[in-house]
Amino acid sequence: MTILLPRAVTPGPAFLAEVAVSYALGTDGRAYAMLGHPEAHARRATSVERHLRGIAAGLGLHQGETYPPTQHLLYHARGTWALDYGHPDTLLRLPEPPPAWALRTQTYRAAHIGVCLDPALPPSRPDRVLTGTVGFRADRHPGG
Repeated sequence: MTILLPRAVTPGPAFLAEVAVSYALGTDGRAYAMLGHPEAHARRATSVERHLRGIAAGLGLHQGETYPPTQHLLYHARGTWALDYGHPDTLLRLPEPPPAWALRTQTYRAAHIGVCLDPALPPSRPDRVLTGTVGFRADRHPGG
């Protein structure tokens, strides 16, 4: 009997603590964030890749370098940056981005998001990244 595992699994908070984020500003003036995991090819690589694909699926990302628009949002509330990646109880909290990245995201009301399936950022090949553009929403709380 063969057991087929799903290709993408929505990870919980324990996995999110291991996700690395790299911020960049493109020559097009847009904000880019690449998410990855340092053990993508290590002993538990299959599990890691399934969880990374789960994040990408939850954000509506697709294979390629074109960053198509998605229906998902990047939130900035009370100093916290987070993505709703489809988990019922948890947001993917991002580390504080550089000020220029934050300003570009707020200006364009969007950010290009990539999930890298390689252990190092940036990905080694275009087929090892899942991409999309998420909208942006911020709270109106003073100082937040």
